[in-house]
Amino acid sequence: MSKQVKTVLVVLLAVMTASSGILFLVAVSAQGTGYNPGKVKLDVKLITREEILTAAYKTYGDDSQDMWVAKTLIKNTGKMPVYDFKISYKVGDLTDWTSGEEYPEIRPGQTIRDYCWPTLDEEQVKAITTKTPVELVMQYDYRGLAKPAKDYQKIFLLGRNDFVFTSLPEEDRVTFSDEFDNYRFIAAFITPNEESTKAFANTVGGGLETRASDDDALEAFKRCFDMLRAEGVEYIMEPEGFWAGSAAQYVQYPRETIERKSGTCLDLAVAMSALMEAIGVKSYVALIPGHAIPLVELPESGDLYAIESTFIDKDYAIAKHGDIVSGEVSSSECIDIASEEINGAQESGEIIMIDPGYWWQAGVMPAW
Repeated sequence: MSKQVKTVLVVLLAVMTASSGILFLVAVSAQGTGYNPGKVKLDVKLITREEILTAAYKTYGDDSQDMWVAKTLIKNTGKMPVYDFKISYKVGDLTDWTSGEEYPEIRPGQTIRDYCWPTLDEEQVKAITTKTPVELVMQYDYRGLAKPAKDYQKIFLLGRNDFVFTSLPEEDRVTFSDEFDNYRFIAAFITPNEESTKAFANTVGGGLETRASDDDALEAFKRCFDMLRAEGVEYIMEPEGFWAGSAAQYVQYPRETIERKSGTCLDLAVAMSALMEAIGVKSYVALIPGHAIPLVELPESGDLYAIESTFIDKDYAIAKHGDIVSGEVSSSECIDIASEEINGAQESGEIIMIDPGYWWQAGVMPAW
């Protein structure tokens, strides 16, 4: 073979190789070639919460929390990839289309979990006083779909005073804690910055170094108990089934308890917690079987003190528990009684300690 012929063949081979490479690159880079939306098979399942606690409605819009309003499971059950999948949600008139996400590709066999954390309209939420139904709409679209697909679920927004014990299905409730899975939301009812609560608290803490002195912080705790009693605050029994964990319970805000001069054990514990927080004393609310008890943490030692707040109502204490109280039913003896109750609950393992400061920082802030 002559040198000239060899040169021509080398050039032709180079051209053919380059052309094949170009064709290969074109074929690879053309994503979705042969894509047929008619062959797409998706299993799309919308899951929603049945009830939303408006007392802590902002929590549901915080994607750092696990309190989503809705989640959607999208599984590609076919053999065709899905491209440019977009999803969004709308909660009645309380939001615009929200939480819209786009997934460039969902491969065959792949499952996507999408969540809705809506920012609810503050003015409308605050107008809700009773359990109110609202329609949640989920809408999705993808490349080649003729029109967006939608799914609808009815959810309920509870009134501002409603607390739901747990969001767990009944079959998943095994322990005492399971029955109060929503305990964090109690923090939303503890309102130390509400004006009338602060005013009452300032009277309680007047002249005391509550942020620095153990003695003064404990004295403020006792004063709070005594002043609520002096205001004529009475204990009212929880309705039947209160501790059954099966329904929403009406919970008062501290201002309401002071103004109405009455409250359940939870109302009284919430009120005392808020009053202590308002004057710089760290507080807790303990849930034990059949009861709620307020506690404070002293600033120097860190020691915890509880008090039997239902005994603010002296008549109730003497009539129902005359065997364990004196005729005075002093704040000091009520501290001793509560200490025994807390110790008993700790020994049985049936106690939930609600730290409002922790949950406020975590986003469960009072809405009112």
